[in-house]
Formats: sequence, C-alpha cells, structure tokens
Amino acid sequence: DSLTVKLNASHSHLSMKMAELRFDLTQSVLSVKENLEKRFGTPVQNMSLQLQDSSGNLVASMNDDKAVLGHYGAHQGYNLHILDSNPSPAMGQIEDLSQVKKYEISDEDYSKRDDSFRKFKEKQIKNKNPAFVNKPDVPTFKEEADKIKVGDRCQVHLGNRRGEVKYVGKLEGFMFNLAEQYFVGVLLDEPVGDSDGKINGKKVFDCPMKYGIFVKANELSVGDFPPLDDFDDDEDE
Repeated sequence: DSLTVKLNASHSHLSMKMAELRFDLTQSVLSVKENLEKRFGTPVQNMSLQLQDSSGNLVASMNDDKAVLGHYGAHQGYNLHILDSNPSPAMGQIEDLSQVKKYEISDEDYSKRDDSFRKFKEKQIKNKNPAFVNKPDVPTFKEEADKIKVGDRCQVHLGNRRGEVKYVGKLEGFMFNLAEQYFVGVLLDEPVGDSDGKINGKKVFDCPMKYGIFVKANELSVGDFPPLDDFDDDEDE
C-alpha cells in the first residue's frame, strides 16, 4: 500500500528504539502521538515529535496535531523522535536493571514446579501445538552475508542501483528481529540513496548524503556490476 510506511521511533529520555512501526500517511499527528504514547508511556500533552531521516538528521518539527503524517514528508525508514517535556523520574529506571532485585531459584527447584513455563512448554510440545513444534526461525540472512565482502561491486535489487559494498554485518540500535539480521551498507555510484552512511546518528562508513543505502543481505547481488555509462545506450544504437 503506497499510503503505508514503516518508521522507527526513539525517545529523548530512553535509549530503547523501536523499528519498523507501521503508519498510514493519512494519519493525523495527534493519532501518531496516541500510538506512541502506548509504546513509550509519554502522555500526548507532554510530547513533541520530530521527523528525522534515516541518518538521524532533522527533517521537520511536527508541531501541528491536525496535519497528516504525509504532510511532513515521512518516508520508509525515517525516524519519529519523541521529545518529552515532563519525563517521569522513574522513566530512566525502566532500563536500569541494576535497580531490580533479582529472584533466583535453582534449576532443580524450578523443575519441580508445576506452574513453570518449562512445564507448560513440555505439555504444548507433547500435545503437538504448532506454535511450539517446529517453530520457524526468523531469517538472519547470515548465509547471504558470508558471501559478501567489503569492496565487492554490487547491484541493489530495488531500482537496480549499483555501487560498492562498504559494510557487512549487524546494525546497532535496532530491536527484535532486525537486531539479529545482517545488513549491507552500499556506497552508490549515483545520489539515489537515502543515507550518508550513518545509522541513528552513528557513522558506519564514509559516504556523501544520498550516496548511501543499507539493505538486508538478501536484497542485493554482488559480481561484475561496473558503473553504468549514460553513453552506453547511444553507442549501441
């Protein structure tokens, strides 16, 4: 759906980030804030939103709650950054596990409990619950990444954009499935990308703005992909 985009989200007082949240470009800014309130806990009345590009650069301050998301130029992979004007004193403790008193139990005692998740899981496997039996693994694209190395010429499947591989590996700052997947950073031959080689403001490789792009390791091919010459077609005629 061309009206739907996947955006990342971050918070001014939390290090946690959320990746690939689905939004409709026709949603009002107020509706977006209400969605983010449920995820981060900041009340709408205390929330200001900034739209950042995939490199963490400010695109727009989303000050009009009645305006729609598309009005501010949101694109796939952009970031919604929450500015909390009245953060809760306890908010930082959410991520500080040192403040949590740990409950410990021996493996032997845990195995004796009838209400443990281990017993529940064993029962589900015994009953052949499809959610617990042969559960498919989330693809990490490591096998594809192992065949790619920095310096390889490549072509991105989407748009047949060509360039040189500058990075292969996982990316910091992503959560859930994305955190386990392997990405490739590409320095494109032409300014048809959406990055300057940074992810969440951290430099991954040197690259002028619009000449960089990050794709999953299965979304490009490496091989004999020389830079395209605009005059090639004329010579063939």
